[in-house]
Amino acid sequence: MRAMVSVAVSASVALVACGPDEPKEYTGAEPSQASAAAAARFAPLVRLAKKESVMPMDATRFIGRSVLRFDHDGGFCRDEEPVADPVDPRRLGLRTTDPYHHQDVELGKPSSKPMSCPGHGGQVHAATEVGAGFYLDPPTEVRKGEGPGAPVYWEHHKHKTDPARTAYVYWFFYPYNKLSPGNRHEGDWERVAVQLRDGKPEAVTFAKHGNNPCSVKWSDLKTSDGHPTVYSARGSHGSYPTTGYHRVLATFDRTTEGGVEWHTWDHVRPVDREPWWGYAGWWGAQAHVNGFNGPMGPYPKRQLPGVFTDDPCGPAENKPPADPSGEQPVPRTKEGAIQRYEQYLHALGREDIDTVCEVAGPAAKKAQDQGFGPCKSTYAVVFQMISPAQKKALQTATVDPQRVVVRTPDKVEMPVEAVRSSATFSESDLGSYTLEYLKGSWYITD
Repeated sequence: MRAMVSVAVSASVALVACGPDEPKEYTGAEPSQASAAAAARFAPLVRLAKKESVMPMDATRFIGRSVLRFDHDGGFCRDEEPVADPVDPRRLGLRTTDPYHHQDVELGKPSSKPMSCPGHGGQVHAATEVGAGFYLDPPTEVRKGEGPGAPVYWEHHKHKTDPARTAYVYWFFYPYNKLSPGNRHEGDWERVAVQLRDGKPEAVTFAKHGNNPCSVKWSDLKTSDGHPTVYSARGSHGSYPTTGYHRVLATFDRTTEGGVEWHTWDHVRPVDREPWWGYAGWWGAQAHVNGFNGPMGPYPKRQLPGVFTDDPCGPAENKPPADPSGEQPVPRTKEGAIQRYEQYLHALGREDIDTVCEVAGPAAKKAQDQGFGPCKSTYAVVFQMISPAQKKALQTATVDPQRVVVRTPDKVEMPVEAVRSSATFSESDLGSYTLEYLKGSWYITD
């Protein structure tokens, strides 16, 4: 870190603790008896938070701006070249005779790249295979989204035992999830469900972040011309029935009045008619760290928990929860440090200054205290000094675990020689780093 900062400066001078899990009913989409008119009639009014910086987006256009990649072996053998660039949304799904395919790596088969991973030649996977390894990799500029003209996607569910009960699930897509600490990733699918009994609205189900789904009776909801009001949390877009602070594992969501209104009924679409319907990969890069991985979205036969839950949603809080607690977002292990450092390298390659300064925050603050500029100013110069070829290589760089030095359980050193990529890096243009485990995550401190 010292090498990187010193070079840049000289150039510039020149996540509620959850209770025990209860059994949940899982249901899947049932297109029969669905009504497009009813789906539009009950589609929610989504109130985005005041000062929201990440707007909703058309998922098809997100695909068109992304490249398609394949993730091998938990990220330790990433392909340097994408599976597809540009991506044809139709070849991701079921409406094609020529879907995207990719092979696993095969032990004993040599790689054409200067790394220790074996070459391709194993099992062939399709983009419609759940969790096969495909992921969409968008450019940073897509993260701002498009605005309240984006579509909402719906699917129809039926109760397993009560034929009078049905539901419309509404999927919202945002290109980025921006919640700190512990929850920042590309691609963000959120959803709510309107529960019906004999075709009349009875309740709304909220798929809560970090907790079981909960519901609010229709009579207790704020509505607008028959549309239920849903509040979207700033940055994370978690859906809630009220404004205020809502506990989320190691942090909290905040919903407010005064933001942009999203009239979802103006652009409501059946999800099974989308060109990419059938894609079962991830919508965003995989850091292999909880809270930092692109999620999966709706796909055929996906089973959703608790659509018909009767568990009530609790009230919001008027101020930030004191000492929110929950799962640690990053494991306190050598592997966790490697995954966190790879997240930094990929962000460096994408010029994702928010993620770079989040991971390298302690080291950047130390440098600033020594008289250097703030993190974003420093890295603006760093980005200019990295060649296009090096940036491209950093986007898929991995770390050789054998070269990582564990000093203590809370301190790990990442020498420049540990970086595996198609480009060559020296101490002067990338540098070596020290990561320390602080407040539930790994950070660059030196």
